[in-house]
Parts: sequence; structure tokens; C-alpha cells
Amino acid sequence: MSFVVGLPIGYVWRKLYTLTLIKSISGIRGTIGGNTSDNLTPLDVVKFTSAFCAFIQKKQNKRDVTVVTGRDARISGPMVHDLVNATLSGMGAHVINLGLSTTPTVEVAVPHFSANAGIILTASHNPKQWNALKLLNEAGEFISGDEGAEVLRLADAEEFTFADVDHLGSLRHETFMQQHIDQILALPLVNAAAIAHANFSVVVDGVNSSGGVFVPALLEALGVKLSTNFL
Repeated sequence: MSFVVGLPIGYVWRKLYTLTLIKSISGIRGTIGGNTSDNLTPLDVVKFTSAFCAFIQKKQNKRDVTVVTGRDARISGPMVHDLVNATLSGMGAHVINLGLSTTPTVEVAVPHFSANAGIILTASHNPKQWNALKLLNEAGEFISGDEGAEVLRLADAEEFTFADVDHLGSLRHETFMQQHIDQILALPLVNAAAIAHANFSVVVDGVNSSGGVFVPALLEALGVKLSTNFL
């Protein structure tokens, strides 16, 4: 039997599957389903989205802020994304929905659209039952420790107010993958002609997520021969 710090692997794995909601300065993550405040339930998604939006509105001194959102390909992604977008609209914010996106794509899109913030829905390497809200500032960078602590305070105090019917926010859908690829190709250190001339052949395993869409498109733009047998 395998052990980690004296505990059976099976026990550790079960705890990973049932770990309580994790609130941190960088965002909130947890497992889908279960009880409110113990897991990442719809109510928790709404509460923390509202708190983050209230923080941005206070920072910008206006209600009609603009927030870019995007998600990875997790099973819970569409449900969580819809909740986030609707909550932002209910707070009076304007939402630019990138849909299925990579984390860097959302980060680049925030300043491109002159947005006031961004939310990335991804739990990175964690198993499929996890999801998370990762919070970005107006520069497309993760919010600071002090800012994250204030968002958590607002959430715990439920210190946010929803917009009335005449001041609800809007939702628009955008695709940004090609624009992101164009920005990569325009970087001074990226020599697309030299890469194409090298005649590379690459196999990509997108691990069933947004990288399986973005990475092949980027490689093809760089003139790389691509095998899609493992996507």
C-alpha cells in the first residue's frame, strides 16, 4: 500500500474529492455540488461574483463597469459561466463573454477591450469536479493580496447591491483566439518564418480542454506540422 505522510493514498484521494470550499486572495475554488459554503455551489458563485463586481464598481466609482469572462472545458464550465455572466449583468456590469478560452487569452483580452476587470473560470490541473473563479484587474493581471482580501470581506458581509431593472448590464459574445494568436506572432522574439523553415512536427494532447483548440491553431499559424490524433 502506498502512503503520503503516513496516510493511505486512497484516503488522500477521497479528501481531494471532498475538500471544502477554498477562499483565497486570488479567487475562489471548490468542488461542484454539495452544501453552500462547503463546496462551490451556485449560491457561492453568485456571492463571490457579486462581491468582486462590487469591488470593481467601487474602485472605478461607477456601476456600469466592463468585465471580460472566459472558461475552460470542464463539465461544469457552461453552468458556472452562465451564473457569473448573469450575476455581473444583475450588478449592472457589461460583460464580454469569450466563451471557451485559455487563461492567457482572457488576460490579454481585458486591456484590449479596455475592460475594468476579468474573471477566468478554471481550476487548472485539479480533477474534473473542481472549478474556480480567478480574478483579474484592469491590466489583465491577477488582483493583489490586499484587493483579494477586500473581495473576501465584501463576500462574507454580503456587502453588494444589485441593479434595478432600468440599469441592468449587457452581455455580448466575442471570439478572441485569433486576435491573441496575431499578438503572439507580432512579438519581436517570435520569428514565424524561422519556425516554419525548421519544419517541426508536433503532437498535441490538449487534455480535453481549451488548449486542444488554441494550441493547434497557434502551431498552424507558425507553420508547424501538427498531428491531431491525440486531441
